Amino acid sequence: MIKHKNIKLKNKDKILKTIESILFDKHSLVENVGSTFNYKFGSKIKNLKNIINSFKKLAGKNYYVLDFWSNVYRTNGYVKTHNHYDPNSNLKNMKQLSGVYYFKQPEKSGKLVIENKGIPVKENDFILFDSKYNHYTKPNKSEKDKIVFSINLA
Repeated sequence: MIKHKNIKLKNKDKILKTIESILFDKHSLVENVGSTFNYKFGSKIKNLKNIINSFKKLAGKNYYVLDFWSNVYRTNGYVKTHNHYDPNSNLKNMKQLSGVYYFKQPEKSGKLVIENKGIPVKENDFILFDSKYNHYTKPNKSEKDKIVFSINLA
């Protein structure tokens, strides 16, 4: 299952400024408490609700946010093959999804590859896929930064 949709976010510039102003501590930014979130960075994170809700809407049902983070890929930056599924997790019986939103995707900044299938992506694209799927990115061959927001849901 791979869902791919181009969506223009409301307040995209404000969200991007929030992301650029926070050093995301990978995989530990957000903690679930029932259906609410405890954010480590206070009111700045409120700007991210729009993007989180867009992912949940794309998923098509009520998922919990497990964690989220942002990455900036400078020239030649890329991600090695990996997946986000943890077979030892107490969530292994729940459907787990991973997603990425492309804030900045300059030409030649590298495709996303999921299960050995190249996914051509452009700015404002949301990609949602099964967390068990292996994925990586091709290197950013642009002189401009690629900026993405990633999320895990269950």
